[in-house]
Amino acid sequence: MHPDESSKDKEQHFFDMVETYQDAIFRFIYFRVTNRPVALDITQDTFTKTWLYLASGKTIDNPEAFLYRTARNAVIDFFKKSKSASLDSLMEAGFDPGTSRTVDEVFRADDIETVRGILELLSEEDQQIIYLRYTEEKPIEAIAEMYGKTVNAMTVKIHRILKKMRGHFDEKERIQQEHSWKPN
Repeated sequence: MHPDESSKDKEQHFFDMVETYQDAIFRFIYFRVTNRPVALDITQDTFTKTWLYLASGKTIDNPEAFLYRTARNAVIDFFKKSKSASLDSLMEAGFDPGTSRTVDEVFRADDIETVRGILELLSEEDQQIIYLRYTEEKPIEAIAEMYGKTVNAMTVKIHRILKKMRGHFDEKERIQQEHSWKPN
């Protein structure tokens, strides 16, 4: 979009962005917050901020990257505001930090919570890259462009992230096995 475009062109550009990316942005946010009403609010906030950015006369060269970055920042803001929840209130709501499951149970049950737990051990950027690659099934080329990296550098980064995740998973498994071992 060029600075000399009319407001009607800006509106159409914005509506095209909403049409094209709304579902993907919602899924991205929902995966992070796991609460539908909150995800809907953050999605709406993401698109509101995008409209305000366009309406102020600025341009967006890569709408997809812009929207994901805006959504990511909105999720970060949400978690900063809600960090006041204490472990006690989480436990009252049913959270049990002592729950342990075997690897076979995890794989059989396709335990998304275990995967989320491992993802939480990664940096925010690593989490987003894995989400884009394996949940949104974005091509490596598109992810590399979003992060300003070469395809080769992004391929190596994804490989390293997966290796890190596997290490965390193996460590959890080792700890669970140690705790379940009982001497004769």
